[in-house]
Amino acid sequence: MRAGIIPERLRTLGVLLGLALGIHGSLAQEGRAVMTAEEFRQHKRAGTMPTRPIVRPVANAREPIEPRIQPPGQLKGGGGSSGCDCWIEPDASYTQITSWPLGPLPFDDQSFGPITLPFTFNLYNDLYTSCYININGNLTFDTDNSIFNAVGFPNPDDRMVAPFWADVDLNGFGPPGQNEVWYKVTSTALYVNWVNVGYFNANTDLLNSFQLILTDGTDPVIGVGKNVSFCYRDMQWTTGDASGGSGGFGGTPAVVGANRGNGVDYIQFGTFDQPGNAYDGPFGNPDGVDWLDNKNFTFTTAVSTQNIPPIASSQFLCDTIVVCAGEQVNVEMSFIAPEQNQTVNASSTAPSLSNYAETGNTSGGITAVITSQFTPLPSEVGFHTIDYSATDNGVPPLTTQVSIVVEVVPSPGAPPVITGPAEACPGDLVTLTASSDFDSYLWSNGGVDPTVQVGPGTYTVEGLLGSCALISDPFVVNALEAPDPVISGTLFNCGGAPSTLGTTEPYASYFWSTGSTDPTITVGTGSYTVTVTGANGCVGTSAPVDVLSAPDPTAAFTVSPPSPSMPGSIVQFTDASSGNGSVLVDWSWDFGDGNVGSGQVVDHGFGQPGFYTVVLTVTTAEGCTDTVALT
Repeated sequence: MRAGIIPERLRTLGVLLGLALGIHGSLAQEGRAVMTAEEFRQHKRAGTMPTRPIVRPVANAREPIEPRIQPPGQLKGGGGSSGCDCWIEPDASYTQITSWPLGPLPFDDQSFGPITLPFTFNLYNDLYTSCYININGNLTFDTDNSIFNAVGFPNPDDRMVAPFWADVDLNGFGPPGQNEVWYKVTSTALYVNWVNVGYFNANTDLLNSFQLILTDGTDPVIGVGKNVSFCYRDMQWTTGDASGGSGGFGGTPAVVGANRGNGVDYIQFGTFDQPGNAYDGPFGNPDGVDWLDNKNFTFTTAVSTQNIPPIASSQFLCDTIVVCAGEQVNVEMSFIAPEQNQTVNASSTAPSLSNYAETGNTSGGITAVITSQFTPLPSEVGFHTIDYSATDNGVPPLTTQVSIVVEVVPSPGAPPVITGPAEACPGDLVTLTASSDFDSYLWSNGGVDPTVQVGPGTYTVEGLLGSCALISDPFVVNALEAPDPVISGTLFNCGGAPSTLGTTEPYASYFWSTGSTDPTITVGTGSYTVTVTGANGCVGTSAPVDVLSAPDPTAAFTVSPPSPSMPGSIVQFTDASSGNGSVLVDWSWDFGDGNVGSGQVVDHGFGQPGFYTVVLTVTTAEGCTDTVALT
């Protein structure tokens, strides 16, 4: 080698090495840890990962990926009230990402790119023509991103659009259609679908499916004037095991939104760390991931102001909902104030749909949710709009107006008709039948057969005829009043006499606990009930009553010394009574001289000569008494 001359391949190597060392030095000066892929893996599994580490090699020299350019997408129409769907199913026009060339861990925390975009994407006035798809639920523009602990927006580091930034892990085993990431590029849009993806460490017990679409703002697939769409299917987890999570929840929340990376320009829809539908706005406590199920956010980042109008979200944000005359339609539209400390007030109108009504409106908070319902009449066949307006309290206040187009088509048949008994006794079931000739049935109580057994209440049935889900008029099964019999009669008798029992009012039939079917019964000691049938055919049973028929006691006593006695002497009176099977509990004495006593044995002295009548009254435990007198 001649002095002063460096071969081209060595010059290239020297430039790359110098670039790598220069970047390494600048990152070290920023205080960010630089580690190998193996060190990254060990730190992640041990839960000791430093903040925003850099994995060597710092730069991955790679040619930009030139994707196949597909024809522009088309808006999807209706076909029943649920036919309008933001989810674009990956098909032959998509490419599955099966190799992730960038990042530390295979199929975890890796990236694909840079992908050349045939259009310009505007992220808060930063213009990009390439991007990286990162496994962890986001796209970045200046570099790939392996950060698995999401950071809320705004932050100064991440130039990112994130439909669900969390620790996605594609290593879990599962059937085809699980742990897949697909993408496609058209002349005006990029589509990315995360399909049934699990979470670190290779967990697949819970899965998420979500989609991101970026456009140049002119593609009608998400609406002209919008350049970002987030679409969600079933969302089941929020957090990986290395992010403080357990069983897919807790720890570092997942983040949904977009961020310019300057600490100022951003949009955030929420953070999520738990199951359920809890949601208190983009900047409150972490929310429930099920709140995202079937939601769609379309918005623009081609703005230069931090005051953003409310964001509309609904599974019905597409070109047209096609419904049949007589088909009951339920619509939900949400508006979110993406800035902190703002509230939203929203309203809706549908003047050409005669029975359109809002069934709920939560205006006044950081979110406003309008739920509404209508059943188009046969005379309303044609096109209609449901118009929504939502205004925030920013400075100045900004308003978002969106419309849902409804096409009412003729029904292929009449709605189902319910027949059956219109009355039922409490606790009884009656059979309701829907008219025939429908492909399937869905009753308001969940039944799916042409007939159902029900108690008192109001019921409808939806009959599917082709693509039309037609709903019946409400059918009311009224609750009849059950009889409430009360037993009357003497419930206590002394002397062993029987009691006669009846009811306080007459009934159509009787069945006593003794087996008698007569209106009255004669009984001795015992507990009794009666079950009666009223004039309306309903049955009721009385409360039990206890009858007591007890024997009378026989009163007797002895005197010592026997009469006559000298005045002033003490006479002892001793009880000699019989309870006749019952227990005596009380003895009352009247000595005839104005004095009384009690007890089984009583001593008494008479001060004056004369004749005295001594009376003893005895009482049994049942309350029966007898009296005896001796002169």
